[in-house]
Amino acid sequence: MSWVTYGLCIIVVLLIFLVIYQYLIQRAALRIGEILYVMTGNVRAKAAEVRRDGKDVEIIEAHLFDIATSARSILRALGRSEESLGPDPSLTVSTNGSSRMSADSLLRLADNIFFSVSEEQPDADFEDVQNAALERFLKKVPNMEAEAARKIVNVVAHQTRKDSRQPSFAQARA
Repeated sequence: MSWVTYGLCIIVVLLIFLVIYQYLIQRAALRIGEILYVMTGNVRAKAAEVRRDGKDVEIIEAHLFDIATSARSILRALGRSEESLGPDPSLTVSTNGSSRMSADSLLRLADNIFFSVSEEQPDADFEDVQNAALERFLKKVPNMEAEAARKIVNVVAHQTRKDSRQPSFAQARA
């Protein structure tokens, strides 16, 4: 065999690897698209439920927060570094332009986290859901003292529990 034949064999092997790599990348992109499609379908369904039942918008915010968190997780799983993703939007968004989160933002974040934990664990004990929400909240706001975070999550948890006990407007009319 000549050098030309060896060169052509090497080029063919490299092209085969390139085609396999392209196929795997295409499959990953399709899978990410499917995941995002399912997530947006869930948000659309919740939006219709909110519109129909007259519920608060926090449900939609919680689902959008979950989508943003999932998208970050997918990008990290695909090899993106935390520095290339930039700061977490849930921590950098503030209403007053400062780098610290406002009290409303902290309450909304705690409410979103509590809601997502209670959705993930519908049969869990109230205390277990509250503790899991506190752990997630402390991960999202690591510079906050544990006792202050516990107070915020407790307020949100007890408000959610109180709201779930009260009959809704539709139930009161029936």
